[in-house]
Amino acid sequence: MDWTPAPSGQLDEAEGITSLFAAERPAMLRMATLMVGSAAIAEEVVQDAFVVVSRRWSSLERPGAYLRTTVVNGCAQVLRRRDAEGRALAARTRSGDVELPYRLIELRDALERLSERQRIVVVLRYFVDIPDDEIAEVLGVRPSTVRSLARRALKVLRKELE
Repeated sequence: MDWTPAPSGQLDEAEGITSLFAAERPAMLRMATLMVGSAAIAEEVVQDAFVVVSRRWSSLERPGAYLRTTVVNGCAQVLRRRDAEGRALAARTRSGDVELPYRLIELRDALERLSERQRIVVVLRYFVDIPDDEIAEVLGVRPSTVRSLARRALKVLRKELE
């Protein structure tokens, strides 16, 4: 769907933002949850990203791409903060573990052991099905770097999940 902002006024802007929210929120929540390992924190990241997009709506050429980049950057910020705080943030919200099947818990834990960029690449490439060139744009790297990060991440995941 095309969420290109219409130059004609407020109503078009509100409709565009509402449409983007309805269409992209579930995918953004899944992506963020996989990246940060917590549905509650993912919800905060996604909500913050939508606020940023809505504030900048009139100047955005590709709101959907900007939203995805904003969510990825928000997740990266959470991961950096988590590392800086000695991963104390991860322990805060694990109450949902009882509801998750064992293999999903293993996968989530294995994803947490990847580097920040590897995790972003794995989530975007394999869970959200984003092409390498778009992932490269989000990360500010070349597509070949994305492929290399994916290869290394899969090697780690295979070893972790054996």
